[in-house]
Amino acid sequence: MLTEKQQYVLDTITKFIGENGKSPTIEELTMLLEQKSKRWVVQYLETLEKKWFLTRWRWYRSISLGNNIWFQTTLNIPILWYANAWTPLVNANENSYWVLPISKKIISWNEQNYFILRVEWTSMNNFEVNSKKIDNWSYVLIKKDEVWLNSKDAFLFIVNWSATLKKFKKDWDLIYLLPESIDEYHKPIILSEEDNLMINWKIVDVFNF
Repeated sequence: MLTEKQQYVLDTITKFIGENGKSPTIEELTMLLEQKSKRWVVQYLETLEKKWFLTRWRWYRSISLGNNIWFQTTLNIPILWYANAWTPLVNANENSYWVLPISKKIISWNEQNYFILRVEWTSMNNFEVNSKKIDNWSYVLIKKDEVWLNSKDAFLFIVNWSATLKKFKKDWDLIYLLPESIDEYHKPIILSEEDNLMINWKIVDVFNF
């Protein structure tokens, strides 16, 4: 098992190798991890090597991924921000406050395609994803490459820089962001095509715990 910091270092190395086709140098890792001390980085590399998650050799760019990385059963998915299941009042940003380890059987290998939101309020508490309802304080899994809008699924929308979870309907020049709730006081958000609306990605799973 890895600590959160050890996992972060390993994820950074894995991402660098995947994007560049070569391993990072100690200097590059120090910069990527926003550390002042190369020794801090080396200590983490030594720990990961002892746990068989990577191997280091003596030549330049000599880090290679070890056998244990392929036997990890979970990937760390970032929890980015809160999203309202009511009117869009929560300001959206891209800060990662925490992560949830999720099984590779639930998500594909590329964890960069996913992020998680914490739900506030109840405008979608009668909507189900994989037979699980989106309730107040649920965690919803968003897949970035699910972009095809339809009236059946629920999506993340950004309205005036604030996040909300709704269903979608378009009628001529009007856009309706629709709740699906057992609470009757929730009403649609009605927008024009000229309003500041960013249509983001689909909710693909829900976690209630």
